[in-house]
Amino acid sequence: MLNQMLFDNPLLVRHVRSRLRSPQPGYLTVVVVLLASCLMWAGYAADGLDQPVIFCLFFGCQCLTLHLAGTSQVASSISASSDSGILDFHRVSPLSSLTTTMGFVLGAPIREYLVALLLLPFTLVSAVLCDVGITGFLTSGIVLISTTMLFHSLAITAGLLATRGKTRNINMGLGFIVVTSSFASFQVFAGLPIPGLLTAGPALLEAIHVNGPRGAVPLTFFGISLPLFVQSLLYQIPLTIFLFVAAVRRMRSAQAMLYSKSTAIAFLASIAALNLGGIIGHPQLQAAWLVPMLAYMEFIVASLLILAITPSQGLYHNCVRRSRRIGMARPPLWHDDSSNRAAVFVMAGLLLASVQIIQTLVPAMKIDDRFWRIAGTATAVVTYLGLASQYFFLKFGRRGKLVLMMFLFLFWLMPLIFAALASPAFGADAAIVIASLSPLFGIGSGSWLALIFAGSMAAVFFVLLLLEERNVWDKLGGRKHAWEDDDLTDQASNPFLQ
Repeated sequence: MLNQMLFDNPLLVRHVRSRLRSPQPGYLTVVVVLLASCLMWAGYAADGLDQPVIFCLFFGCQCLTLHLAGTSQVASSISASSDSGILDFHRVSPLSSLTTTMGFVLGAPIREYLVALLLLPFTLVSAVLCDVGITGFLTSGIVLISTTMLFHSLAITAGLLATRGKTRNINMGLGFIVVTSSFASFQVFAGLPIPGLLTAGPALLEAIHVNGPRGAVPLTFFGISLPLFVQSLLYQIPLTIFLFVAAVRRMRSAQAMLYSKSTAIAFLASIAALNLGGIIGHPQLQAAWLVPMLAYMEFIVASLLILAITPSQGLYHNCVRRSRRIGMARPPLWHDDSSNRAAVFVMAGLLLASVQIIQTLVPAMKIDDRFWRIAGTATAVVTYLGLASQYFFLKFGRRGKLVLMMFLFLFWLMPLIFAALASPAFGADAAIVIASLSPLFGIGSGSWLALIFAGSMAAVFFVLLLLEERNVWDKLGGRKHAWEDDDLTDQASNPFLQ
């Protein structure tokens, strides 16, 4: 299996032959080695090789090459294949989706890997000559590889999701994420693990023995003091795995959900665990900002995961027909093409459980009723967003996404605009009441109105979704049409028909 993914991978071979076609590797090697040698000589002439400055320069060049240029190349390669239609050919080829994904991830940035490899000896020598040493070189290098795989997995997932002709927008967005996360490296000294630990910056700072400003908060994981490079790996590896799973599933089929329902729940549970890992044992907890920040973060992640597992009208209709044929009372709740109801309730429960865990394990926070309203509002908003998206997709078909966007505009953005307009005329109290109808403000406010409104919306969409599912079942479950022949059913892609 490993031999097929790496050494016998035609996609990897194609990228190597196209991006490292002779004499390009020779020219690239000469340029990189000469520039690196000049930099090393400049450090020697300035008597600065005993300082970590030269090591940081070489390490920074590797980061720029792999994280910015390499990530952009992965996104551009997969987007170009999708635009030209070659990606559909790869999907029907005998190669497995995992092998195809590995071919793009490892092959597209092969030139960037070569540049980083050429800089590796200079990075090692500069580390040995200063107080970084072999240990700092190894720890920072391991995190560099882990961060590279994280960003490249994000790039291929974004490229598979993007519409045609949007390569430039993808590269700009990925570049913004990489740069912003890198500048957040110093936030780990304030006790904030994300997004700083998602880059190689904290491991580099640890390797050059930077302890942060005076009075910096030591970062722990569930109260255990671990090296920063270990904590970086604890945060990066799970995210890389889940992003890679999404890429493999979408590589298998352009219509496939990014995640199965159980995988999406496991993803959200992992995010909650990572968030709690940075909170539990924190020496300077401030509930005033911690609970709202945690609620907003998990609300955003849960919303994205819900959209990633919500089937379209056509997929759900086919699931109803197939389940009816084999005599099932209803479609399986956990099948990819079934309704997202069960998964939405589990995700909402995970969000609520996070606050309960904080209250249990961190009694010093003194969580009051306001924080419970924050957690309740976030839970209700996640619930009604999931139910509403599924209802709109089933009710309006291809127009479902447009209707959902209009719904979010009316109930998430317009209350904020009305509140800003009403504040000069009716006062701040009236503006806060209006703005609380939007979860973008209501979650953080922790008001009773935001909780009641979100809970009411969840109840309304739960009833509407049940009625729509029953309507679909009555419409499609009884009579078999002429175009529903068994030979049109792709039983191989439906495990519950095996």
